[in-house]
Amino acid sequence: MQNTVTALERLLPEAIKLFKERYLLLQTILETGPIGRRGLSGMLGISERIIRKEVDTLNEQGLVIITHLGIVISEEGEKLLDILYLPLQTLEEFSNLEQEITQILGLRQAVIVKGDVDTSDEVKNKLGRACASVLSSVLENDHTVAITGGTTIFKMIESMPRQDYHFKNLMIIPARGSVGKKVEFQANTVAVELAKKLGANYELLTIPDNLSNQSISLIKNEPQIQKILQKIAKTDIIIFGIGNAMKMANRRKEPQDVLNMLTKKKAVAEAFRHYFDAEGRVVYATQSIGVAPDIAMTIPTRIAVAGGASKASAILATRALLKNSYLILDEGAAREIIKKLK
Repeated sequence: MQNTVTALERLLPEAIKLFKERYLLLQTILETGPIGRRGLSGMLGISERIIRKEVDTLNEQGLVIITHLGIVISEEGEKLLDILYLPLQTLEEFSNLEQEITQILGLRQAVIVKGDVDTSDEVKNKLGRACASVLSSVLENDHTVAITGGTTIFKMIESMPRQDYHFKNLMIIPARGSVGKKVEFQANTVAVELAKKLGANYELLTIPDNLSNQSISLIKNEPQIQKILQKIAKTDIIIFGIGNAMKMANRRKEPQDVLNMLTKKKAVAEAFRHYFDAEGRVVYATQSIGVAPDIAMTIPTRIAVAGGASKASAILATRALLKNSYLILDEGAAREIIKKLK
């Protein structure tokens, strides 16, 4: 696809320029709508006259809706943004950076969005939309998808277009039990919301993720839990986030002796309740019910999401887990990875 799009840019530079401009306009309406023409003009630095003309064109195509409150995106507009996201990325300056990150980490594909989550929370929306686009491109009938929780993963669900995907026998399952106080970001909730967006079936892992080791050992033997664990082991796709070790340990309220040990062993990354040092060694693992790194690495399609320059060390520490996977990250994380390696 990259060679084709690049060739089109050389042959029809004016058309590609218009494509980029209209995509940006449509994306801005999605993120800020309902919004007026004057507001769009100020945000994009384009005259109101041109904005009016472009909005009328998008409206005629059924991609936006003009209401008394302002301009909003239509379902068809959201769907089009999703379809055109990856071709657009090929045209952006990040193409070379994506190739470099892909080679460095041994990925199947890196997808980079503009900005840095550390300085702008809005970048999470972009990460979510990119993740949704990648997921849409790999989904097939009879697939089972496991998904973790977290704010960025939740943003992915929010960003998915409102449409019927018509996948047959699609199953969504949480990759682990619940953790944290915000129910909307927990794996069970995220799995249900994703299933709704995809028109899929789902099953829940209705247990806390922070039980004692003794309780976890007992629960694992329950028939219903065994059934879900067997499905997790045969998952086709897994979607997960990569966290900063100490930030995640504090969020999970790990005991003080564990926090001290993580500090002593210089843990920098967390994934699937396993903590890694800068060399990628697991320095601590908590007992939990769900996907562990060794299981995740056997799943054919892995989609990881991580944003912010502060996540660069965590991404590098989980290179083994990321090998041959899709990684969605932001510009801040990508450039910091290059900086650390050089």
